[in-house]
Amino acid sequence: MKRRIYRDEQAVSPVIAVILMVAITVVLAAVLYVWAASFLQEEKSTPNGALSADKTGSNVYAVTVITINPQVSVNSVEYFLLDVSGNTKETGEVSEIYGYYPGQGKGIIFMDNDFNGKISPGDKFEVHPDEIDGTGGSVDDYKFRLKFKPTNNIIGYDTKLQ
Repeated sequence: MKRRIYRDEQAVSPVIAVILMVAITVVLAAVLYVWAASFLQEEKSTPNGALSADKTGSNVYAVTVITINPQVSVNSVEYFLLDVSGNTKETGEVSEIYGYYPGQGKGIIFMDNDFNGKISPGDKFEVHPDEIDGTGGSVDDYKFRLKFKPTNNIIGYDTKLQ
């Protein structure tokens, strides 16, 4: 009895070949997606802006946003109240003072005049010195500052309360 050896010309079965082709396609698609998405990401840059401060009646200061480009979400901006020596007297996120009214225990409140959830021209910050600890009821010559959190840079310039 003679043994015969047959040569099998197939390298892999058709099922395994299909699985390999699908896996290669998925990996290639994922690599292309990550590569293409990197072109769509915008680099965060600090917005340019200008503020104006006016003393209203009864020892309250109104800090008005004159310009800001681009408009930014209240969640991405911090405010600072600096005394005459440059020390921080009060700070926090704008979103924490959004929607408050005078007399509700906040020394600084934010009024979103166009109700868009962004800091935009015409919006106001009110500084109520009587509700800020450690000011003695006066914030004359204090400075107000806005900082863009993603870049940690100041928006515009410090605005002097006078």
